[in-house]
Amino acid sequence: MTITLRAMTADDWQQWRPVRLAALADAPDAFGSRLADWSDAPEDRWRTRLSIPGALDLVAYDGEHAVGMASGVPGEGDHAELISMWVAPAARGRGVADALVDAVARWAVETGAAVLELAVMPDNARARRTYTRLGFADSDVPGDALPDGRYEVVMHRALAGLPGSPRASRLVDVLAGLVHPGAHVLELGSGAGRDALALEAAGFRVDRTDGARTFVDELRADGHGARVLDVRTGVFGGPFDAVFATGLLRHVRRAELRGVLRRALVAVRPGGVLAVTVQRIDDALAADVAAAGWDDVVVRAASDDGSFTITARRTEDAG
Repeated sequence: MTITLRAMTADDWQQWRPVRLAALADAPDAFGSRLADWSDAPEDRWRTRLSIPGALDLVAYDGEHAVGMASGVPGEGDHAELISMWVAPAARGRGVADALVDAVARWAVETGAAVLELAVMPDNARARRTYTRLGFADSDVPGDALPDGRYEVVMHRALAGLPGSPRASRLVDVLAGLVHPGAHVLELGSGAGRDALALEAAGFRVDRTDGARTFVDELRADGHGARVLDVRTGVFGGPFDAVFATGLLRHVRRAELRGVLRRALVAVRPGGVLAVTVQRIDDALAADVAAAGWDDVVVRAASDDGSFTITARRTEDAG
């Protein structure tokens, strides 16, 4: 088999459509969409799906026969997401998945991402084995809720070993303008450790944490102190001068968000700072930050990637 990957644009919707429909028909429980949702979709809907800003949409071909597909889309903070992954049954085990994931991973590095993330159904054992073989590991943070009460499994792959090391988040520069050099920073969701290195280069002391033991083990192997921390239930420790997180809040369900923000508040000393990034913002999210006890809440648009930064300060005794 000779595999060729072709990038799709909105003008290629007629080539992408039958592959997407074949995927939905073959694996109806593997995707967030259903075949019935797309089988009669008009042209403009297909074009819109292939016009996600900054995304990469690929179809794998063996000769002129489409045998698989995958997309990469920008995520929050230093994460990119692998979505719409599918390989035709007759082509499985022949290197198609490897080629698609490798291409999306390299695209993710070019966008500045440090972590490639995906979500998979908990009972899709074959897919989970494939992703594990390709360098992904389960995160301890649950994915979206399923109708039966279970949750999708979120998996991460560190991208630090690929050519073209990603740049640090601009949130590092934001934090540098809010706290003094030498400040002690608790990083939530350290991932591959890119931002922690940038924070240390800026003169901060960093307490690295992550919900995924695989990342913590990698950080320790590189000689860094790191600990596993589930932000929903774990002990943050402290007191710190700042709590720093890029992209972590997207994994926290809204009902649990104030509790996490309150834990962060208690972890910093009076005058301490919260600095986080989010992909989308609404009035309720900023209100949640304030309701958790934070003051001086400021929301800024990050011009480089369309995300937003939220900063806040603890001005009173958290009790």
